[in-house]
Amino acid sequence: MSVESVIEIEHLSFRYGDQPVLEDVSLSVQRGEFLGVIGPNGGGKTTLLRVLLGLEREFEGRVRIFGQDPRRGIEWRKRVGVVPQLQALPPRFPVRARDVVVLGTQVRGGPRLSSAERRTRTNDALAQVGASAYAAQPVWKLSGGQRQRVFVARALVARPELLLLDEPTVGVDAEGQDLLLEWISSWRRERDLTVVLITHDIGVIAPLADKLACLNRQLHFHDRPEHLTGETIERAYGCPARVVFHSGGSMPHVVLGEHHHTH
Repeated sequence: MSVESVIEIEHLSFRYGDQPVLEDVSLSVQRGEFLGVIGPNGGGKTTLLRVLLGLEREFEGRVRIFGQDPRRGIEWRKRVGVVPQLQALPPRFPVRARDVVVLGTQVRGGPRLSSAERRTRTNDALAQVGASAYAAQPVWKLSGGQRQRVFVARALVARPELLLLDEPTVGVDAEGQDLLLEWISSWRRERDLTVVLITHDIGVIAPLADKLACLNRQLHFHDRPEHLTGETIERAYGCPARVVFHSGGSMPHVVLGEHHHTH
C-alpha cells in the first residue's frame, strides 16, 4: 500500500521583487506526518506557507497540496485548517470568540451546513481547546493564549486532514504552549491528522516532529530530528551551535552561541 503525499514541493523558488526569499526548495509531507519547519526570522517560513495556501502565486517550481496546484481549483481547501500568527486586534473590535470559530465552517469548497450543524461544530471545537467559558467574550478582551485557542478552534471546526500552524506559540504563556502542543499531538493520533508547524524555536518542535525542515531561504535540512547537527544549525542560523542528545531519549537539545549545556 503506497503512502499518500499530502504536500509535494519540487525546486520551489520565490522572490519579492528583486529579493530572493526561497531558493530551490524541495520537500514532501506524507499523510499522518508531523513536519516542523524551523529557521531564523525572515528565513522564508511564512512565505512557504503562503505559497502552499495559494496566496503567493508567482513562483517557480512545482507545488502540490493533496495532489492539486494551490493556484488552481478549490477542492483541497476544505481539507486544510490554518492557524496564522497571532495578530493584535484594535480595541473594541466587534467580534466574539464564537463568531471567529463559526467562520471556520464557511470554507470555500466545503460542505453546506445547516445552522444547527454549524452551532454543534462550533461548540465542539471550542470545547476541544478549553475555550467554551469565554465563547461570548469579545476577542480583543482575551489574553494572547485565550485568543490563540480560539484561532485553533477555528481551524479545527472544519475537521481538516491537514493542519498548518504558523508560529502558534508566539505570545502564549508557557502553560498555554504546553497545552497547545499536547492537543496537537493528541488530535494527530486520534484523527490521522497531518501537521506542519512553523516555528523559530527548535526546542519546542524537536520532541514532537517526525521530520524537521530547516529553512533559511534554502532548505538546509529535511530529515528526522535526531539527524540534526550543529553544523546544519550554524549554516542556517549563522551562529555557532551544537546539538546535545540527552540520555534516555533521542530528541536533540540545541545550544546556540557560547551557552554551555549542563546535565
